Amino acid sequence: MSAVARLVGACAFTAVALLYAVLCVKSLLVDMTETVCSAGGCPRGLGWLLLWACAASAAAGLLWWAVARARAHRSAAGWTLAVLVALAALVPAWQGFSWLRGPHLTLFGYQAPEGPAAGSPLGSWGEPGSASVIRVRTDGVTRYNGEGRHGWRLGPSPDGSEICAMSAQTPSGTGLLLYAWDGACGARVRAVDLDSGRELWTKALAAPSGTVSAGGSLAVTAAGGAVVAHDLRTGAERWRSPLPEGATATDLLAGPDRVLAVTRSASGTELLTLDAATGARARQIPLPSGIEPARLVRGAPAAAVIAGDRLLAFDAEGRSHQDGESPYVPSKDDRRLRVGDVLVVAVPEREQREVLAAFSLTDGHLLWSRPLGDDSWVRTLAAGRGGRFAVVSEGAYAHLWELDPRTGAQAGEPAVLRDLPMGERTALYGHTFVNLDPRGTLPPIFDVAPVLGW
Repeated sequence: MSAVARLVGACAFTAVALLYAVLCVKSLLVDMTETVCSAGGCPRGLGWLLLWACAASAAAGLLWWAVARARAHRSAAGWTLAVLVALAALVPAWQGFSWLRGPHLTLFGYQAPEGPAAGSPLGSWGEPGSASVIRVRTDGVTRYNGEGRHGWRLGPSPDGSEICAMSAQTPSGTGLLLYAWDGACGARVRAVDLDSGRELWTKALAAPSGTVSAGGSLAVTAAGGAVVAHDLRTGAERWRSPLPEGATATDLLAGPDRVLAVTRSASGTELLTLDAATGARARQIPLPSGIEPARLVRGAPAAAVIAGDRLLAFDAEGRSHQDGESPYVPSKDDRRLRVGDVLVVAVPEREQREVLAAFSLTDGHLLWSRPLGDDSWVRTLAAGRGGRFAVVSEGAYAHLWELDPRTGAQAGEPAVLRDLPMGERTALYGHTFVNLDPRGTLPPIFDVAPVLGW
């Protein structure tokens, strides 16, 4: 090796060693959590970064020793070339660091907090990759456009009543809101066009049950001892199906072909199947006793119910798929996600770390189960891109994962979420987070973007 080559190599390795030393110090003093490395507190890639820094330092030391012996440091042309190569060497060195640490996301834009005077958030509507998200509070509805700015806003009801419930689905771009009056949730139902914020129709309901569902072309409520279906866009009543004597509907799920209702009475809890076109009762299936409350998670072609933290799956004829004990799914609604015919659930193991599990809604069997890291727990589940779903996990660091619902396989490394203003309840649509924190001290929505710097 020539003397000039040694000088060039020494400068290049010195530049890389200095860069990695600075990055190591930054990772240890700034990025490191209070949790020790053995519990996941070390920044990702720190071990390899330290090793590369030591290797670059050793190589630089050996080459500088060779340069001193050969007196190559006296060449002006050699120094010029060495400085240029050292600067160029920082580019692949930085790319290596970026590869080691993996993807990182940080705050990109946000809306100012609304303050404690704002109504309590109930939920949100949106689609992955859509240009907007809609946030529902007890005192109104706000649409935010693709840049996170306010779009339209729907204020409170003219009579001052508050929103108490909302439809989970928004077929044909229509959302349903229930309003409370005299302590009864659902005394009025209101249909809203989500593109314009225009009210499509509103109806007063007698003896409401406080549950609503939108599916197919129907808006379905339960009032006055009956399941009532209205046209989703016009509000015209389609049909009215009486409930069994003394029964109250506790949950509804509307679809294109049938409507499901969970009813509760002195004789127990039942699952009713109604024809979506006429309201005619097709089946009445008793649910096991002592496992309330019951929540519908799928309507067609097979029905699935979560009752008493157990998943109950029924075929199209109303027969139960479970021969033995039903799967245990103890998580709350915001920690369960349906992706097609798969139900993904965050399941806390007894005195152990939390795992993510997926169950088939066709027959109720377990598809897969996996932890997301030591001492990590699931904060948010959301629909993702390309048929996958997104998971925000919280531990020593917060991560955003993309997983396949059928296999649990992850798509690339999870992204580290840096210092985001997330509340206890959040919803996620692509890279837009919606805070559902009732205190009003956090941004109602915020966006994240990849970290370009360190």
